[in-house]
Amino acid sequence: MNLLKEKKGIGVIISRMQVPHLTDSHVKLIKTVCDRHKRIIIFLGTTNKLIDDKNPFPFEFRKQMILDNQEFRSNEISIVPLPDQEDNKSWVETLDKLVQSFLAYDEEAVLYGGRDSFIPFYKKDKGKFTAVELAPTDYDSGTDLRNLTAIELPKYSVEAAAAILWTLRQKTKC
Repeated sequence: MNLLKEKKGIGVIISRMQVPHLTDSHVKLIKTVCDRHKRIIIFLGTTNKLIDDKNPFPFEFRKQMILDNQEFRSNEISIVPLPDQEDNKSWVETLDKLVQSFLAYDEEAVLYGGRDSFIPFYKKDKGKFTAVELAPTDYDSGTDLRNLTAIELPKYSVEAAAAILWTLRQKTKC
């Protein structure tokens, strides 16, 4: 066994993944981190507000979207909500505490993000872990994907009908 090629530490992905399905960029990001680490934590940003155009999918929906991807089934992946905070400094402190709670003694974590990620804000507010930006090979836009998907009438299914009713209920909670 070549110890220099041994995967070690925890790879941490910070993302919102507010898309109807994983984009190629999301898949490549997750696969890259899986190639570098035995254990992976994906923190999905969450809001305590009602659903809206930028945050239409709840945490459990996005978590299942990732877990359903066959390419990641053989990896040890934990998916955890990461709540929005009042300010960036509080958010960084919360993230660092959550990451620390997963680490064994003397274990390290590396945080990963992609284009337009949390990294500049994390470094500015003195996050304590190494943060690495992975250069995308394409530029999938979650906003563009949501907009394209939203103009298509979904095919009928009981699940689609339930999703429409759930969404209407969320929008009327005021």
